[in-house]
Amino acid sequence: MKMHFLVIAFCSFILCSCSKEENNNSVNDQTPIVSSNWEMLWSDEFDEEELDLSKWNKLSWKPGWVNNELQAYTDRDTNIFLEDGYLVLQGNIEPGYSGTDYVGNNYVADYTSGRVNTDNKFSTTYGRFDIKAKLPEGKGSWPAIWMLGESISSIGWPDCGEIDIMEHVGYDEGMIHGSIHTEEYNHMYGTQRSGSKYIENVIDTFHVYSLEWSPFYLRYLINDEPFFFVYNDSNGDVGKWPFDDPHYIILNLAIGGDWGGAQGVSTSDFPMRMMVDYVRVFKQSSSYKNVDVTFRVNMKNENVNSTGVWLSGGNLGSGQPGGIQMTQSSGQDIWQTTLTLPPNSSYTYKYRNGYFPDSWQGGWEVLDNSCGVGDHNDRSLSISDTDTVLALICFGDCLTCE
Repeated sequence: MKMHFLVIAFCSFILCSCSKEENNNSVNDQTPIVSSNWEMLWSDEFDEEELDLSKWNKLSWKPGWVNNELQAYTDRDTNIFLEDGYLVLQGNIEPGYSGTDYVGNNYVADYTSGRVNTDNKFSTTYGRFDIKAKLPEGKGSWPAIWMLGESISSIGWPDCGEIDIMEHVGYDEGMIHGSIHTEEYNHMYGTQRSGSKYIENVIDTFHVYSLEWSPFYLRYLINDEPFFFVYNDSNGDVGKWPFDDPHYIILNLAIGGDWGGAQGVSTSDFPMRMMVDYVRVFKQSSSYKNVDVTFRVNMKNENVNSTGVWLSGGNLGSGQPGGIQMTQSSGQDIWQTTLTLPPNSSYTYKYRNGYFPDSWQGGWEVLDNSCGVGDHNDRSLSISDTDTVLALICFGDCLTCE
């Protein structure tokens, strides 16, 4: 959420998890990762009687502290508590509630809720993050699972970097959002990198919201199915990619605010509950190997735009305003780029003649149904676990160039 508005388990745990799922219509509790690729680094299963304060901080904030949100965040057990093996962040309607925030400001609020983070208790750089959660019902709810750079205390937001693994607003039930915020890429400039996917039953069923974070990319998944991808094309510019330093985890349920409250707050839906089954963080194992994929396109029949040729669209380039830049090779007509991608993954994309950062119109190649997939006839690619040089394709054609 925007700050300026702002492995295997033991049998006893498996039995406990199965019992919880029977009562909560949960997704299957098998860890949705390949164990040979990832090793457990840190986790909380929330199976104790009280929240482990060696892992988590409870936040105490006055209403309006960020995003013009309506709730006060309190550390009371009516807003943050464990129940039946779940962390519960509960939003309550409490007209005239008075309290004091962490810096000593007195306030009066009509709503209270919960927010926890791992600041100064756990942070890491890169890895896989799996958070299994069930989201609250009700217009005005705004739950989030996200991360901030530990450097926020010294350099501020958005320079520290923000990774939103999951955001959901109650008036648009089922639409899950993932995004990043940096100095260069944020909503203030219209350059925010975001992706969305509709998921059924987010308020009735637990789903696993995941992030795979490497020096090369951010890959967002829901129930182990990818839905958003950001590639690191920063060339070392930390204003574009401040994601090579430690970040900590944040879980919160906001009420109202600039986005969450855009269509008001339904007072009949309280209490609102965001329930978290577990938070698991993994590091890459020694056997994990990213794959280098070289994309090539022949522009011999095209007048190339002065800004060059780009990989864009689909789920590969949609998170990059304008696309991912390609370079002209020794052959004047051939443009190419090599991306480092996760193994055994799939993508859609197109080639684009020219850079169009503020528009989805112009420059696209037009493909026919013989090779195009989806609503926009994108190219499709599935890669294995070995480096690949793709066949040379003519711009706008399905067949390889002669």
